[in-house]
Amino acid sequence: MKRGIKTIIAGVAVCLAAAIIVPLLIVFLVVSGFPHESQFKIPGTLEVDVKNPGRYYVWNDYRTIFNGKSYDRSEKIPDGIEIQVHDANGRQLQFITDTSISSSDGGSAKDSIGYVEVDRPGKLDVAVSGGSEERIFSFSRFELLKAVGLVLGSVGFAMLAGIAGIALVIWGIVKLVSGKGVQRVVAGSHS
Repeated sequence: MKRGIKTIIAGVAVCLAAAIIVPLLIVFLVVSGFPHESQFKIPGTLEVDVKNPGRYYVWNDYRTIFNGKSYDRSEKIPDGIEIQVHDANGRQLQFITDTSISSSDGGSAKDSIGYVEVDRPGKLDVAVSGGSEERIFSFSRFELLKAVGLVLGSVGFAMLAGIAGIALVIWGIVKLVSGKGVQRVVAGSHS
């Protein structure tokens, strides 16, 4: 194999890896790295096993599909809804109203209603009472900053890998061209 060809092939392989593997890695990290929200119908209750301490939100999933049924409700929560969150010992956690976060993806949309601060892992009971229509709520952490960090980090890595791949291709071309020049000089000196 001519001098430089292996370097060019390595550069192309690095570029392909950056173009294919890194986006797949992003999808894998997003799908596997975040806790999935737990949806439930209200009025009703949800028992959830919290693995990590932190801030957990109750969401109004006003546009969603739950158990195969489509729900498209008003973004406004009806009057008379009461939300309580208890830990495994029966202690009620302070529910803090916070309607500042909205999220939508595809045909689903939700707004935050409020949150609780969870000190330690364990089981929680989320109880929602009041209201006259069936609605879907969910309970989960808001992981936007973590998702943005993972995506930006992966994109940065892909860009560096792409630059490294291009540099390898260029270096391989230089080696290939300089190798031909050396062969001509050597061949010319023997004549």
